[in-house]
Order: sequence, then structure tokens, then C-alpha cells
Amino acid sequence: MGASTGENQILSLSFIGSAIDRVRQWSKAGLVMEPDSSTFPVVMDSPFGNLDEIYRRQVARLVPLLANQLVVMASQTQWRGEVEQEMQSRIGREYVLTFNSPKPDCEEASIKRYGQMYPLLRQSPNEFEYTEILEVSHEH
Repeated sequence: MGASTGENQILSLSFIGSAIDRVRQWSKAGLVMEPDSSTFPVVMDSPFGNLDEIYRRQVARLVPLLANQLVVMASQTQWRGEVEQEMQSRIGREYVLTFNSPKPDCEEASIKRYGQMYPLLRQSPNEFEYTEILEVSHEH
């Protein structure tokens, strides 16, 4: 029987972590030309998607240790709960991706962050389909 999707996701994250760690070791030993591995951000799209609650918590706790700069893209359902609890104190900046749909029957959706509502899906003001990046204010 093959590995589940969640098990494959853990395996991939483990591989990425070990590769980054190896480059850090090489950098400290002078085997890697500058800039060192800490200069490059790690970008992850939905790293929590197929994990159960226990693995989600563990991954959320360990993923920020991979690099000095980490960009995590997660859906509203992937972020809440244990992931938000573990990563909240490590957030430098937070953004919401707002999709603007030209479809007339667009069902609008939003998310509440720090007492303020941010649109996730809304009717486009023109005939174009596009995504906007909105910075979340951490001011309460």
C-alpha cells in the first residue's frame, strides 16, 4: 500500500528541511559562495492541506525554522485553529489575496482579521478577472 497524500506531504517537507539544513552547513564551512542560504526565502503553498490536526500543529511549529524569511500561502480553513495558534507570534506581515470576479452571479466572501473584514472574493468593478494583494493591519 502506498503512502497517503499527507504522508507524502510530510516526506516532502522533511526533504526540503534537510536540504536547507545541508546548505546552511556548507555555508558555515565556506563551501557555498555568498549569499548564504539564509538570504533566500522559502515559499510554501498550502503546506497544511492534507494533514491531520497533530501533523498540522507540528508542521506549523517547525516550518518557520526552515529559513529567516518564510512565505506561507494558506486557505482560510487551513490557517485556522492549531496552525494559527502556532504561527501567530512569528508573523511579520500578513496579506489577503482578494479575487475579483467579473461573473454577475459572484458569491462574495470575506475573512475577519484583527477585527477588520477583508474580501476574499468579490464582484469585479470592471469586466476583468484579477487578484489583489491587501496587507492586513495588525492594529486592533
